[in-house]
Amino acid sequence: MALVACVLSYGSDFLCSQAVNPSSESFDELATRAQMAMESDHVAEAIRLYTRATRLQPGWPEGWWHLGTLFYDSRQFLEARNSFMHFVSVERNQPGPGFAMLGLSEFQLKQYPKALASLERGIRFGLGENPDFGRTVLYHDAILDSLLGRPEFSITRLTLLANRIAAAHPNSPKEAVLADTELLDAFGIAGLRRPALPSEISPHNAPVIRAVGIAEALIALQDRVGAGEQFKRVLVVYPSEPGVHYAYGVFLLKDNPTLAVDEFKREIQISPSHSAARIQLALEFQRTAEYQRGLKYAKEAVTLAPNNFVAHVAYGRLLLALGKTQVAEQELRMAVKLAPGSPDAHFALSRVLAEAGKTAEADRERAEFERLNASNLNASPDAPAK
Repeated sequence: MALVACVLSYGSDFLCSQAVNPSSESFDELATRAQMAMESDHVAEAIRLYTRATRLQPGWPEGWWHLGTLFYDSRQFLEARNSFMHFVSVERNQPGPGFAMLGLSEFQLKQYPKALASLERGIRFGLGENPDFGRTVLYHDAILDSLLGRPEFSITRLTLLANRIAAAHPNSPKEAVLADTELLDAFGIAGLRRPALPSEISPHNAPVIRAVGIAEALIALQDRVGAGEQFKRVLVVYPSEPGVHYAYGVFLLKDNPTLAVDEFKREIQISPSHSAARIQLALEFQRTAEYQRGLKYAKEAVTLAPNNFVAHVAYGRLLLALGKTQVAEQELRMAVKLAPGSPDAHFALSRVLAEAGKTAEADRERAEFERLNASNLNASPDAPAK
């Protein structure tokens, strides 16, 4: 996905600077010459001048921004990262684009956890008005979510992108989305829960990923009939492909939970170590008050994925429902430790603490749940952080 550089243009001509004595130049003179060089596409000269200007005035956000974009577009990603780190340290009004560019630079350096954290901060602060830039940031955030084991977050981001594409093509919204192969592949990776980047897709896996991506994109567009038909076609062609039955089961949960349970069980037969299918079964059996049945799958999920906080939440809730309060408290404390920013983990812990008679601590967890829940509702990808 190409990145559109966000560089301000003032329309000035580049002026030859050979006769200027560098030692006598003021900051203002350097800044003016740097801008002229940049606008005239004299990249190396612009980098040299912006570097000198930022040394004279390290607290100059605009200089760090331009220096960072010049380095990024020159594929000097380490230097770009360092420039954007300076930018976000001095910019107080609109740091969002700087954090996003920092994340994109870290992505190019394969510093993936850092990149995801920076992109998330950029999204929370706000990305500005450039739609291409926003698309680039959300796309990279989504593919990193999949790579780092957060496919549900990835699908949320990709759904937002799909709907933006549809809105931009009111005469053929579905066709526009389904023509975006990058988006479809990202959807397919997330739906199949494959911890990989689109660039890492092998020719062998590409067809099933694309096919599932089409179904996930149709879900994003709220075409559930079309998505159901696409999933059925996928199952005919790829009946034993890992992840397909899980993705179909997630789709079925809303309208046909009984059939969804069958699909999750089928997924476990194909992929014996599939923890997510077990988590879904545990949550569904909790919903239907079949606590003992759910407990089996939740315990297996915790064993297979000890760092998955949702597994601990499901296990803790089922233990609490069966009256095993002490063990439930241990599981839910672990969930909060693994995901301190999860409202659900804090809410579940507050319930078990209240059941255990630890009223003051339960109140604190409930308050934290309410704080995090309000924060999540207010901080949409398009809204500035509060």
